[in-house]
Amino acid sequence: MKNHLPESTASFWLETGQTNSYPALLENLKVDIAVVGGGIAGVLTAHALAEDGKNVALFEARELLHGTTGYTTAKLSAQHQLVYHQLLKRYGKERAKCFYQANMEGIDYIREIADDLDIDCGFRERDAYVYTEHADKKELFEKEAGAYEQLNISGAYVDELPLDLSVAAGIKMTQQAEFQPVTFLHGVLEKNPKLQDAVYEQTLVKELKENEDETLELTTEKGYTIQCNQAIFATHFPTFEIDRHYEDNMDPEISYALAYEAEDVSIHGMYISADDPKKTFRKMTYNEKEYLLVGGQSHRLGDDSSEQSRYEEIDQFAKKVFGVNDPIYRWSSHDMITKDRVPFIGQLDPNYSQVYTQTGFSKWGLADAATGAKVLTDLINGRANKYRDMYHPHRDVPELPEEEASSSEKNDTIEKLIYKASPKDLAPGEATIVDEGEENEFGVYKDTTGELHYLDLACTHVGCGVKWNTGDKTWDCPCHGSRFSATGRVIEGPAMEDLAIKNE
Repeated sequence: MKNHLPESTASFWLETGQTNSYPALLENLKVDIAVVGGGIAGVLTAHALAEDGKNVALFEARELLHGTTGYTTAKLSAQHQLVYHQLLKRYGKERAKCFYQANMEGIDYIREIADDLDIDCGFRERDAYVYTEHADKKELFEKEAGAYEQLNISGAYVDELPLDLSVAAGIKMTQQAEFQPVTFLHGVLEKNPKLQDAVYEQTLVKELKENEDETLELTTEKGYTIQCNQAIFATHFPTFEIDRHYEDNMDPEISYALAYEAEDVSIHGMYISADDPKKTFRKMTYNEKEYLLVGGQSHRLGDDSSEQSRYEEIDQFAKKVFGVNDPIYRWSSHDMITKDRVPFIGQLDPNYSQVYTQTGFSKWGLADAATGAKVLTDLINGRANKYRDMYHPHRDVPELPEEEASSSEKNDTIEKLIYKASPKDLAPGEATIVDEGEENEFGVYKDTTGELHYLDLACTHVGCGVKWNTGDKTWDCPCHGSRFSATGRVIEGPAMEDLAIKNE
């Protein structure tokens, strides 16, 4: 049966959420603290600092929440698939327990903000489940259940799920939550009076300089300056990097999601598989109408697989298991994965005492980012925070024994991408990579009018070769996760410049 996917990508959260627009910075500015990055990490950090009495401004290079936050599955969870047995092996009981507590505090902080500011963002408590369909993975689940018991985590091993899906093993974690992140975060900015006139979109921060008095000067793409005492880069990947630390300690991954109208689908809770390929699903509500989110298929960015084929596999699974009709939205999300799956939150570089970061959320950044906002607020104010060492960006990450390490995602049924030999053979909306030898490789995209766009494939961050994404019609960088539109316009950093245009 032919799959009928939406022609273009659009996030359910951005399409149904309450949004606002904000001006670009068109003058020089002086503030206590500049927060760079308009996702959940940046917004909640700006909110926490403003509530603490700081004069803070928030800057987003493009549109707020149009990065990873706007393309999430919107699960507030401390579960993070099978992570606690590994954390125990790496760090011991105290830090593993700390990670659980940090995520639970993040969920509570989002609940508290929504209640205090009266933001109707669909916050609901839910149980979260991770499961496997393969009996040979039961031992992994038994080890994880043992970690739950050792760490006093609210949850338990289960051998069946509260839905019509046969499983070999599962783990439930209680007191988790779901919400509408776009509505929530725009509500935070709209209802916090201390952030009025302090939020800027279309404001790309390109340079940072430390002054002799240890204050900082940021310079925007348009040449305006921001004088501040501290700067926080709460971005997908730090756009200010001194050395290769973040390049060497984070890997970019991509995952996919589809949304369906689903009035007759009965699901209670939030679910994700520990199998390859990953599957995740949950219910959503908008205007009293129910929808189903089905996603997964995560993999290392730029592995020459067909992203379109991955969307189609998700659709086939959704129709087989839940009996839904064609999806109404499809989208993907890029994430930076750290070696221990714990984010980097704290001082960005030892040589810059007043520069901080939140990054590397490893697909589970919503609750971590909320706690991270409080961690950075404490660090800037010189207060102790029990999560400081756990999140430290330059922490030592012990290696795991090979049998304990997570296997990389692999799906042998996904088609490998084969580029067409000649640009003249492209259909509208298709692209190819042409290799003429002697390092003369370039990309070609044919738009809907039939015009061909010739592009240099060197990512404008550090020069890695970008790959064509068949599902989202974008050029993606496999090194650090930058994304470019089909015609080469940068749409997600760390790259700041568009792909160079080549002559035919």
